[in-house]
Amino acid sequence: MRIAQPSVSQALKELEGKLGVELIVRGSGPLKLTADAEMLLKDMDQVLEHMHMLNERAARLRGEHDSSISIATVHPLTASIMPKALLRLRHDQPNAKVRIEAFPSREVVRRVVDRTADIGFTFLPVEEPDVVVRPLLRTDMICLVPAGHRLQDAAVVTPADLSTETIVTLGAQVRQEFDVRLAFDMPEDDARFITTNNAIVSVDLVRQKLGVAVTLPYILTQPQMDDVIAVPFQPAIRRTLVAVYVRKPSMTSFTRALLGHVREELRQFGRELGEKGIAATVP
Repeated sequence: MRIAQPSVSQALKELEGKLGVELIVRGSGPLKLTADAEMLLKDMDQVLEHMHMLNERAARLRGEHDSSISIATVHPLTASIMPKALLRLRHDQPNAKVRIEAFPSREVVRRVVDRTADIGFTFLPVEEPDVVVRPLLRTDMICLVPAGHRLQDAAVVTPADLSTETIVTLGAQVRQEFDVRLAFDMPEDDARFITTNNAIVSVDLVRQKLGVAVTLPYILTQPQMDDVIAVPFQPAIRRTLVAVYVRKPSMTSFTRALLGHVREELRQFGRELGEKGIAATVP
């Protein structure tokens, strides 16, 4: 929670004083809630939600609004999608306070769950039951080849077409790598595979003709991509980009505005992918 332990202890003492009941069973072991605290906890989510709504309403009455947001996102969105969405947002709210950080997929979800991010953008699957998952764009993975490659004009690339190629793909910490290996039906230790934790690295490897990459199409939003060519890949490996956020307190109007702008940018990106023959649908 990024709060020092003494500050937490002091806050608990003050809350106990206001409520007139003990909340924590203190002793040598781990801290535990008292029976009274367990009873109060049942109503806490609703109390926090109402306080959040009350603060927003009071700010609007004062002619103010909540214009700060913390965003956690996967790296592929940082080249174009998120900057364009934030540009729209700041056009409407020039004094907005924005923090945006990029993480691997699972870390994005963790940041939202522990409330260090107001909203996250990541890929399915999301295995955390305590967040709302809203699908944004479903796409197929693509094959990236260097300009001049024998397959650059192919209508579609299959594993059979790449039987003599080195394959660059995302590492085992993400679902994509598992599905790519499944498509190629190759053992995990096959030396033909080079794995990386960042799609941008895969582009650099393809650019240097170290191999071809099977990766997410969001990499096409990177600048200076003239020396690599995107070709549709079969069998289809579909990935769904989603927004994740906690149920309570609900999103502020500012966060909802950002989500709307991100949706618009993704719709446009989906249309651009469709023009290249790459499957992309808005769920």
